[in-house]
Amino acid sequence: MVSSSAMARNYGEKPSTSSMEEDLEIERSMRNASIIDHQYEAEQHKDHRVLNAFNPTDKSTYSDMIHIDVPDTRQLVERSDGVTKYTAYNIHINGWYHGSVRFSHLYEFAELIKQKFSQRYKGPEFPAKKLFKLDPKAIDERRQKISKYFQAMVQYPEIARHYLIEKKLLGFQIDSFRATSQYVSLDVYLGNGEKTTIKCLVSDSTLEIMRILAEKLGFNNKDEFIYHFGLFMAKGRDPSAACYSVTPDNFNPLLTRFLRNFEAPFVSLSTANQKYNENGHYNFLCIRKLIWDTRIEESILDDGVFVDMIYRQAIQDFKNGHMDPIKEDLEYKMKSCMQRKDKIMFLRTCHLLPTYSYEHLSACTCDYPTPGTPCEIKFGRRQIVLTTNDGTGASKASLFRATRIRVWRITQIMDKISFQFEYLMAKDTFEWITLDTNQSILMSLLLQSIGSEILYEHNNMSIEQQVMKEKQSKGNYVEKSDKLPRDPKKPIIVLKNAVEEADPLGVMEHYHNYNRMLTTISDGIPQRNQAFTDITNDDL
Repeated sequence: MVSSSAMARNYGEKPSTSSMEEDLEIERSMRNASIIDHQYEAEQHKDHRVLNAFNPTDKSTYSDMIHIDVPDTRQLVERSDGVTKYTAYNIHINGWYHGSVRFSHLYEFAELIKQKFSQRYKGPEFPAKKLFKLDPKAIDERRQKISKYFQAMVQYPEIARHYLIEKKLLGFQIDSFRATSQYVSLDVYLGNGEKTTIKCLVSDSTLEIMRILAEKLGFNNKDEFIYHFGLFMAKGRDPSAACYSVTPDNFNPLLTRFLRNFEAPFVSLSTANQKYNENGHYNFLCIRKLIWDTRIEESILDDGVFVDMIYRQAIQDFKNGHMDPIKEDLEYKMKSCMQRKDKIMFLRTCHLLPTYSYEHLSACTCDYPTPGTPCEIKFGRRQIVLTTNDGTGASKASLFRATRIRVWRITQIMDKISFQFEYLMAKDTFEWITLDTNQSILMSLLLQSIGSEILYEHNNMSIEQQVMKEKQSKGNYVEKSDKLPRDPKKPIIVLKNAVEEADPLGVMEHYHNYNRMLTTISDGIPQRNQAFTDITNDDL
């Protein structure tokens, strides 16, 4: 195993820039590396199961991760008579409860896939209809087959990402929720804990909510807002303290979920607070930036609305101590900028801090440098940072750059879920790093967002060019006019490919001139691939 000293780097040191020789050496190592997997040897762990694995393979299509499971069933009552009972199958997506769906609706879903994708889908068949009533054992066998069907279906990104599938999954959630009102108010918190309230439909998807927010916050370019910011579900950081209200004074969000366009944020939030609320520790919605390099941030500082949004999050991170340690002269300069409300100078001072622009996640245990090591973890600046104690009580930060990660995966042993990534530790040597955490899926989505930013920067395309090329490749797309206000009384009509017009949360999907970058698979071992071999020297 490679020693921790080969990887760790102090924050005070200037990051090295790879030479052309190092770049070539990395590419050769990607091809010829030996793999160290010291925790998950197959012969030792018979119950080891790969839930999802992601390979940054070809340089291009960016597949959103989606994992669908059907862990159990429930008995529901028909709405028509309020008496007749039927079995509903509980659908969980990306680790969260999504909805309870009756078999006939799931069967229609499978028939739609058969009709639209018969030449592409080669996985297990959906269970057939039965003429007689099923006993509990037969229901459970059907549940297992449905779960395997979904897990196989998401192995085909061209199916899982299709607007019809997205629309169906959204419909399952809305129908299962059984809302009593069609129109609702939704609270969303900005980076400094200030609340903004919007009017929306219960059925509005994440993309629609982001567009409503962009309009209310004054963004002229909604696509750019959606590219640079994401809608998250979060909780307060103290699990023992009840959190009934959020204010700028106590705003220190711990992200729990990255919302996608197959779900309605109002429903997702309501369901989460019904099912996962513990001791009054409620979830809330917040906007967080998806900018992983200060050079990208610098390029949009000429837009006052963007500056205000980024500044709000930056000052709150500063107040919460997420940028510590800070040199005394820089801290004085930052406080002075805050007093003068000099937002741009404050942000440019933040850019000088290697601790700026990270999402701090829950503490967990890892196997680096040794198994069972407690660590604090954060994602940002195109890298993963693990902070551990070195045995003497001193903290030690180990940095793992995104461009050296060949593949990552979400695994399960018994009831324990882990996030693993395969990292180029030294010449010709990869090592699997394992994090035992309940935020595995969130970590995967954040890492996808980082990879997306790297690819699009490497392709040297502006966001406007990316959005235009994306729209041109979609076919029958009709753009709604920004000049006309949206009428919530009118039903939402999903035009062909309209849901796909842009990636809802900053991970813009495929370009026809790229090859696939990430493969979404379930219950399968990842293929070996060259990772990020087309990245520039500055990224390596």
